Amino acid sequence: MEYIELITVLFSATGFWKLVEFLFGLWSNRKKHNAEIRSLDAQTEKHIVDNWMQWSQTLEKRVKELEIVAIENKELKRQIESQRERIVELEAKVERVELENIELHERLKELSKSQENA
Repeated sequence: MEYIELITVLFSATGFWKLVEFLFGLWSNRKKHNAEIRSLDAQTEKHIVDNWMQWSQTLEKRVKELEIVAIENKELKRQIESQRERIVELEAKVERVELENIELHERLKELSKSQENA
């Protein structure tokens, strides 16, 4: 009977250590799994931040381009406005010259009539 008890104790101790080994392995695997998840989360966050930075830099570049275009547009608007003013001045001058031309034609007709009559 001593041998049976000894064998029972031996198998019980072996089973106990196998259970401890199993639980330790389970705990170890869970820690490893959690570490992998944290690593993937960190990588994902890094990619998100990198994408955000890249998008932000692209947006800043585009804003600078648009600011340059805005400056060019202001200059072109100033130029267009000065050309409009010049056109108005020239139109007024053309009207004066046309009126003067009409007056000169009338005077020329009068002079022609007076020379024909004389």
